[in-house]
Amino acid sequence: MHLVIKLMELLVVLLLGTLLTTRGIPWLLARCLNVVGVSTSFSPVTEKRIRRFKAIRRGYWSFLLISVLFVTSFFLELTVNSKALRISYDGRTAYPAVREWVDLFWVFGDISSFCKKSDFGQVGDSEVDYRQFARYAAEPSLARSELEKAKSDLAAERSAYLAKNPEPGAGASQYQMRRHQRQMEKFAKRSEGFAMLEKTAAVFEGGRASCWMPVYPVGPSDLRYDLPSNPPNRPSLEQGAPFGTDLSGRDVLPQMLYGFRISIAFALVVSVLGYAFGILVGGVQGYYGGWIDIFTQRFVEIWGSIPFLFTIMIIASMVQPSFWMLTLLMVVLTSWLGITYYVRAEFYREKAKDYVQAAIGSGVSDWRIITRHILPNALVPVVTFAPFGIVAYIGSLVSLDFLGFGLPPGTPSWGALLRQGLENVKFYPHLTVIPTVALAATLYTVVTIGEAVREAFDPKVFSRLR
Repeated sequence: MHLVIKLMELLVVLLLGTLLTTRGIPWLLARCLNVVGVSTSFSPVTEKRIRRFKAIRRGYWSFLLISVLFVTSFFLELTVNSKALRISYDGRTAYPAVREWVDLFWVFGDISSFCKKSDFGQVGDSEVDYRQFARYAAEPSLARSELEKAKSDLAAERSAYLAKNPEPGAGASQYQMRRHQRQMEKFAKRSEGFAMLEKTAAVFEGGRASCWMPVYPVGPSDLRYDLPSNPPNRPSLEQGAPFGTDLSGRDVLPQMLYGFRISIAFALVVSVLGYAFGILVGGVQGYYGGWIDIFTQRFVEIWGSIPFLFTIMIIASMVQPSFWMLTLLMVVLTSWLGITYYVRAEFYREKAKDYVQAAIGSGVSDWRIITRHILPNALVPVVTFAPFGIVAYIGSLVSLDFLGFGLPPGTPSWGALLRQGLENVKFYPHLTVIPTVALAATLYTVVTIGEAVREAFDPKVFSRLR
């Protein structure tokens, strides 16, 4: 029954992600573009290309699949997290998972999602054990039974100590008396915590505590101490770890999901920034030509000869790169180079056409001719090569993480899992098989999209002789 409920919750999350991807985001994007004065209407040729892309089912469905999964991954803090969506205890209410999710997008400061144990009926000043709190809220008798067990364990431990170490008599040394006194103080301090646990049990039994956990209540950095065996653990649905755990005891499933979001986001950001700069450089080369083209092309060729992978490894060996630092290194070193050649060629071809010469003769500025007249007709190679660039950047990130020169340790990463799997491939093959299958499926899906886009944007389809 519990598994059925979790599956229903997962289906609801995927359905909401699908609606947001296919309806919500396009509507919001169109409204934002209209507000700033950008037209969202397409030319007849572009509409034909879009219809042809949708007609290629394997590419279109792959695009929908990867888009829905990526958009849904931005809500992982609300669906795959060890923090509670809502926690209430004796009139005190907090939303730690929601605050953590808001902090992901909030750029004006940090939003704390920390909830102290002592504020929610647990002993200590560290963060609340939300899974234990959820168990007590679902079955209040557990709090009372664990309290009684703790009392009996303490009494048994105290009796066993006194049986081996009776209270020192009048002739005992000062050392023996101090040691006995310190031990009795430890027992007394532990028993003082039972007063809070008594109150906690009363609150749960009175129905004044509740906890709403995510669909999968385990985060990517949580250690699975609740599993019976030592890590790494093999995949087991019965134990609540469908993908098992890694060498440190962290659950593999949250790491795979968060790693997917990081990999796709990294590839998209690198592609967008790199292609934007590459289009600018290639457009200036192709439009102005002459010495500007010659000098810029020589610089591109020299810069392209730099081994970017080794350069990043050298930098990462001196400074631990963050996500944005690694993104900037990829953009500066390599992502803008390849597209400059294609955009340069497209600008050379389009510049010689009559509509560009007419615009120049009409006194239109160079920037307007580049951005409004030539660029829309020179984007075919950009759109065609973008999916394949995303594949390359995902592979680059996984490779750097595998070699230990990528994202900081502890960041959910497919490459880090593959490195652990390689070290234990004989005894724990799931650490290799699971990330390999996920990586292969993701790359195959993106390549399928690229093939469909290339076929849909093939100019031969729209330039046949009648």
